[in-house]
Amino acid sequence: MTVHGDSALVELPQPKRISLSESAADTIAEAIATRIISPGERIVETTLVEKLGVSRVPVREALKVLHAQGIISGGGHRGYRVAAFDPHVTQQIMEVRLSLESFMLRDAIDNWRQGMGDPSVLQAPINNMKLSAKAGSRRNSLVADLEFHRVIRQVANNPIVGTLWDTIARHVLIVFNFERFRDEDLDEIPRQHEAFRDWILAEIAKPETDFAQLQAALEGHMLLIARQKKRGDVSISR
Repeated sequence: MTVHGDSALVELPQPKRISLSESAADTIAEAIATRIISPGERIVETTLVEKLGVSRVPVREALKVLHAQGIISGGGHRGYRVAAFDPHVTQQIMEVRLSLESFMLRDAIDNWRQGMGDPSVLQAPINNMKLSAKAGSRRNSLVADLEFHRVIRQVANNPIVGTLWDTIARHVLIVFNFERFRDEDLDEIPRQHEAFRDWILAEIAKPETDFAQLQAALEGHMLLIARQKKRGDVSISR
């Protein structure tokens, strides 16, 4: 790791010991999302081994996973570099995410409506967003944001769609950090999710949900910041 110096990765949390290679891949993706590792930067395996406190094997496997997912490029004797998330790639990610999360949200609402679980589980990630805002931690806010949508993925209990969503979760985390998709004011993030949570609760109370309206509401939540910036708005409209 060369950008910002090798010591930058000391800020990263140590990977969990369960599924170590996957945890290492998550940690590296978080570093890319928060720009600790910059687009185009060369990734040095030995530096990651040292900074993450794990052996070469899980780091090497993590890099292979991220390469297969298109998050890093290169490989072999050339080494890896962080892939460029240009507007075209970003648009593709957002389109896939909207499609998958629409089905997940539909199934989650239906399950909650039938009494399968309690929608109050959405509150924990919102609380973490508030704590992250208070601490000024963009990284923790990003992770809590993704966790909010991961809760919906789990409640949906749709194995096929859930597995596909897991595949792009790291891409989504990276895209989250693009300011056109996320509010720069960390205090606004939990408020936006509370508004979306309240919409979900209102839908649960209905006998059924119109899928087109659900998709529109989800898209509105996902693209709220992009639309505001295009309009030149300063504050969130509610």
